[in-house]
Amino acid sequence: MVEIRPSRPEEIPAQKRLWKLAFGDEEKYIDWFYRCCGQPENMLLLLEEGQLASMLALLPQEVVLPGGEAAQAGYIYALATDPAFRSHGFGRQLLHYADFHLRARGADCVTTVPAQPSLFKFFATVGFTSGFSMRETELLRDGCPPAAPGDQVRPVEAEEYNAIRERLLEGVPHIRYGEELIRYQQGLGRLSGGGLYRVEAGGAVGCAAAEYVDEESLLFKELLLPPEQMSAGLAALACALPAVRCHVRTPAAWEGLKGSYLQPFAMIKWYRPEFQQLWQQNLHGYMGLGFD
Repeated sequence: MVEIRPSRPEEIPAQKRLWKLAFGDEEKYIDWFYRCCGQPENMLLLLEEGQLASMLALLPQEVVLPGGEAAQAGYIYALATDPAFRSHGFGRQLLHYADFHLRARGADCVTTVPAQPSLFKFFATVGFTSGFSMRETELLRDGCPPAAPGDQVRPVEAEEYNAIRERLLEGVPHIRYGEELIRYQQGLGRLSGGGLYRVEAGGAVGCAAAEYVDEESLLFKELLLPPEQMSAGLAALACALPAVRCHVRTPAAWEGLKGSYLQPFAMIKWYRPEFQQLWQQNLHGYMGLGFD
């Protein structure tokens, strides 16, 4: 018999085992998620004959609409199914229950970041549409110019980072994160050797979230600076954070880095038609972090 419901505190060890099995993450990463975000009310489980078969996290966020109004959203994260239970449609059942659960809590929509390109088609079959894009670029450290005198980078705490982020994204349709999720990203970055940073470049103040993929590769999950200062900001970051190569993500409309290309990033399903009309299917909303 299949049972779908929110989780219970005593079920966290089983969830951590499934997370490890599905994604292969190190225990320190999994533990950090449950420390920051893994409250029982945020986790939905599907059990088959009492055994955990599939799960997902529903993280709270806001979608800032064109015009500035905020829609309440749940973000589907860490959707995982035990390999022994795959091909039973359990993931799809869990997603349908998530809709019911979010509507009952008064949410206006739900978002997700497909883990790979093929999953965009899967999520489309359960009502999601593309709604968030970003610009990406990859470059070698040798291709970065030297940092300009006076430009600097320093680590910041989640509260300061979020304040800079929201100031820069004013007027941009985007995802607004609560401080607990920014702190989650801060921990992910620190565990890899990176973190959250304030960037001062060309007289502008911006921010960047950095994670090391390996000893030579650095991912900037977001770099937020006015487009004309992005190259200078990246040069300052390259001096502060050593790496052979960098992968950089910026908002879709901010063409501040040469060689950047537009890439779909996240999807959305609306529960309120009036908000869906405001958002529009061809809108390049900005999600940023995504915690992918």
